[in-house]
Amino acid sequence: MDLFIIRHGEAVDGYPDSHRKLSGLGKSQVASAGVAHSNIMAEIEVVFSSPYLRATQTADLFLGQLSEKNSLEINRFDDLMPLGDIMSVVSLLQKHHSRVVLLVAHMPILGGLIDYLTGEQGTHLGTASLASLSMDFPARDMATLNWIHDAD
Repeated sequence: MDLFIIRHGEAVDGYPDSHRKLSGLGKSQVASAGVAHSNIMAEIEVVFSSPYLRATQTADLFLGQLSEKNSLEINRFDDLMPLGDIMSVVSLLQKHHSRVVLLVAHMPILGGLIDYLTGEQGTHLGTASLASLSMDFPARDMATLNWIHDAD
């Protein structure tokens, strides 16, 4: 499985947290990330996103840069919220038999997930940062972190 993980772009301040929108900078960050990675993202088969507004906006904008992927459905998954359950996300990945998966969510859940899958510690993703992992099966210490590309 190839797993791509993107953290939402910069968001405006606001309350409740789940309703915060992407800022102008955040939209620009995400669009740039999509353009920069469109060639390697062409194989995405399924997308899972936090239900928070800034994450779903990020998923829409990012996929919008991948012209042939505009029809991909964005599946909302509650445990991709900032304090979601890592094991629930791992279970989702184990049950889903896609070769190439995109997750769109937040810190700290994304850093914790990368650490769990790779055996690393303290992984941090800045806003609109994109990570690439490869694994035969999604389980503890079974993935290789290929790279993390930070937003410009």
